[in-house]
Amino acid sequence: MSHKTPANVDTISDEELTHLFADAEGTTLEEIEHGAAELDIAPPEDATVVDVDK
Repeated sequence: MSHKTPANVDTISDEELTHLFADAEGTTLEEIEHGAAELDIAPPEDATVVDVDK
């Protein structure tokens, strides 16, 4: 599955997003990065599909 970003949408880097998030949360970049490193996120292909309409 491919996602294309429309040409008129501004994109930001991961570092810029981390800065914005840290500012919004009133925390430091190090705390954000440390917290992200502790997350155990499974790859999408290992996800369980759930039908919520049933």
